[in-house]
Amino acid sequence: MAFGGPSVEHDVSIITAQQVMAVAGERHDVVPIYVATDGRWWTGPSLLEIGSFATQPPKDAQPVELRLGRAVPLVTPATGRFGKDQELRVDVVINAIHGTGGEDGALLGALELARLPHAGRGLAAAAVTMDKHLSKAVLKYAGFDVLPHVRVERASWEAGEETAVGRIREELTGDVVVKPATLGSSIGVARCRDDEELSDALQLALELDRQVIVEPFAAGATELNVAVLGRVGGKSLVSEVERPIGGEAGLSFEDKYLSGAKGKGQKGASGKGGGMATQGRVIPADVPAAWRDRVKAIAVEAHAALRLSGVVRYDFFVLDDGERFVINEPNTVPGSFAFYLFEPGGLTFDLLVERLIEIAVAEQQEERSTVRAFESALLGRHIGA
Repeated sequence: MAFGGPSVEHDVSIITAQQVMAVAGERHDVVPIYVATDGRWWTGPSLLEIGSFATQPPKDAQPVELRLGRAVPLVTPATGRFGKDQELRVDVVINAIHGTGGEDGALLGALELARLPHAGRGLAAAAVTMDKHLSKAVLKYAGFDVLPHVRVERASWEAGEETAVGRIREELTGDVVVKPATLGSSIGVARCRDDEELSDALQLALELDRQVIVEPFAAGATELNVAVLGRVGGKSLVSEVERPIGGEAGLSFEDKYLSGAKGKGQKGASGKGGGMATQGRVIPADVPAAWRDRVKAIAVEAHAALRLSGVVRYDFFVLDDGERFVINEPNTVPGSFAFYLFEPGGLTFDLLVERLIEIAVAEQQEERSTVRAFESALLGRHIGA
């Protein structure tokens, strides 16, 4: 179980991992792999308890390293002059790193080079969907409805703030929403009603990310979310639809993760509380059944078009009284793995984790059946020249 990471969602990832490890531990031997914010990797039984993370490094944690080119790439390095490295054998890695370092494909690339089976395979798809600009471009090309947007790079902002705001206003009028392009959990997201607010929001967002996107504010929109579990070439399972209850510019970080803190919300699957299970929501969404059916169908189509694997939550805006169904964004590592969306349909959290493991194994088997080597006479010709 890989979690943590160099991300603004670091703490959220720890909570998600605690939930997954609690249910997975009923059937499997769970190996925690914690990636600290400084990039160091840690393991050990103590990481199965959230209280261990009160200190950094976590209490009683052992360092672990990923060494490429080995049959067993994960090792606990030797301590002491005469110690030996200890191999850390894992069969499947479940990635629970939200945002930077995990959701963006960085960890997946390392796991693929190490030939470690992992749930959520698809490095290219992960990288694209993490980048809101690229994600919108690909979804639009594939025929899905998305909101128009303007991208602003940090370099162009620093070169001239007024020029950047002017360029945005040439394309977008009225209220707009500023979003860091590669962050999640609504960090740095702001609704702007005038140019002064827009300038302030851009300044903050570009401190958090190297690029941002600016969209028109979706006035009167109904927000709906739905998750898809599956892989390319396999059968996909679609969840129930939820209507999240949050702020007018979408759910803030506090809406998503802090509204149930200190026992105020329902407990997660681990019984420890926290995670997306605490967020205010209506399940099934209190909207026409035709709307729920439509977002389910679009999510399954988008899942296939983006060639995603594992659990992905798709966030929608429904506009114009159900005439437009706009994909706001896909989330390839959703909080709590969106288990709460599958439970109403009978798929419990433990069974969802089993499906993730099955997907990881199936993806690895297909990868092994793909020919990667090609014999040619090119090298021989150069050697013999």
